[in-house]
Amino acid sequence: MKAPMTSLAAVLALPALVLAGAANAQGVAEFYAGKRLVIVVGSAAGSGYDAYARLLSRHLGAHIPGAPQIVVQNMPGGGGLTAANYLYNIAVANGTVIGGLQRGLLISPLVMPEGVKYDVGKFRWLGSTNAETGVVAAWHTAPHRSIADVMTTEMVVGGSGPQTDSETTPRAYNRILGAKFRVVSGYESTSPILLAMERGEVQGIGNSSWSNWTTGFARYLKDGQVRLLLQSGLDRNPDLPDVPMALDLAKTPEARQSLELLLAPNKIGRPFVAPPGAPADRVAALQAAFEATMRDPALLAEAKAQNMEISPVTGGYIEQTAARLTAFPADVVKSAAAAIQP
Repeated sequence: MKAPMTSLAAVLALPALVLAGAANAQGVAEFYAGKRLVIVVGSAAGSGYDAYARLLSRHLGAHIPGAPQIVVQNMPGGGGLTAANYLYNIAVANGTVIGGLQRGLLISPLVMPEGVKYDVGKFRWLGSTNAETGVVAAWHTAPHRSIADVMTTEMVVGGSGPQTDSETTPRAYNRILGAKFRVVSGYESTSPILLAMERGEVQGIGNSSWSNWTTGFARYLKDGQVRLLLQSGLDRNPDLPDVPMALDLAKTPEARQSLELLLAPNKIGRPFVAPPGAPADRVAALQAAFEATMRDPALLAEAKAQNMEISPVTGGYIEQTAARLTAFPADVVKSAAAAIQP
């Protein structure tokens, strides 16, 4: 008799669950109606992170119950660390502030913890617009025609902060692969580095997102002004079949493991988060809205027109990635941390 009773109880509970779900949805809609939602971006205006945040901002509101107005606020500094610390410790956690973080901050608590005032596992991950591949690019007047040349001849590259990919990646290539990059820091984002390349201040960039080169920087490739020497990432990018992979240059299993840890954030590309403590029903609504926006024909059409890749990653996958990173052996973490120190 117990099984039928259990089934009957479940059936009787269904209307209550439906009503509870409807009440939550109504509550979320009432909360967001007439409000403004701010996307805090941890990089400068004109950067790749900024471009994806602004694309998202033009379509996300239509999928959030209550249809709030959405604005983007840039908060560069510390290679994105300023924004991450702000979102974790200061931002109001009621669902009206979310953030677009730089992906390298996912591993900063492990390999570069100085100044980190957040716990990756406590952020409420909404998802990512796309996975990323990083590339080493040399200006056409530089003597480096392949990555092999960088192993013998110093290459001066621009950097946008000690915790950004543009600096940590070439430092890792120096110490793990034996490359000879010299990083000149102080540029606000990738765009000023490219201007520095044109002026002859630097010879290239040690890591920049491939999506930047297919969108805002496409003319440099079209006009043959840069050469791509190396690609980072855990998987080969199908757009770059002839560009060697950094992982393939690792000479030992230990070196490869260190690179795998450092390059793992590429898989989460352009992540968006809500602060810890945000109400569960609003976080769920934001996650659902993010996923719906990634399928929105209007967003996809705009992204296509601008050559912006949309290959969404779920918030759940980012949470799993963060958990996997903490499982790397301590000696690998120590080696990877040593490789990227300024």
